[in-house]
Amino acid sequence: MIEVAAPLKQGALFAVAAVAGALAVPLHILATPLSAAAFALLTATGLRVWRWSGLPACLTTTARGPLWRYMGPMMWLLLGLAIGLTLLALLRLVIEPSVPSIGARIAAAGLLPVWRRLAIIYVAAVGEELIFRLLLLSAVVGLGGRSSRLSRQPPSRRVIQAAIVIAALVFAASHLPAWTANLSLPLALSVMGLNAIAGWILGLVFVKSGITAAIWTHAGGDCAVQLIGPLVG
Repeated sequence: MIEVAAPLKQGALFAVAAVAGALAVPLHILATPLSAAAFALLTATGLRVWRWSGLPACLTTTARGPLWRYMGPMMWLLLGLAIGLTLLALLRLVIEPSVPSIGARIAAAGLLPVWRRLAIIYVAAVGEELIFRLLLLSAVVGLGGRSSRLSRQPPSRRVIQAAIVIAALVFAASHLPAWTANLSLPLALSVMGLNAIAGWILGLVFVKSGITAAIWTHAGGDCAVQLIGPLVG
């Protein structure tokens, strides 16, 4: 089980979030620490909402050996890589022939230095999972449970499934502004569809295995797109 309950694990999550916040803005004497603090505050708020939602009760409790502490992140990263490669193949082989502009973004990523792409992957994996899974998905589950008079019980499967879909759709829609320069209906549907699938899978990972697993899985998927995608165009 990957859970952010112990103080040490919480401290590591806060540190990871603060670094992501610092990297999210150009280096500046004021903006950098403020962004780092904002990400840390987002983490604190998200964890509180997550506990309030009742989702901790949904975490997988299967006992795992001490080796999982070191192998777990690699397994989630590989899962994300496999998902990312599958979506990349769908994009290249099925969507791009009809919507050529969708491949332009991946080609542009290949022009960036590798260190810059790694920084983008880090910030996106941490920031987007904190916002769309830890905070948004948890909030929807909490509100849905209380509206169904389930506040003292674990969230129902129906509420969780609805929250995963809602968070996935909002996650997908948040990627549309980056395409406004040449956005068309086929392109918008493609961007929404691919990101909604990814968001749905990340939601399942988050609910069952926690925010750390979701971050690693997200990072693996972005590695497929940002690092491998430009090589197979």
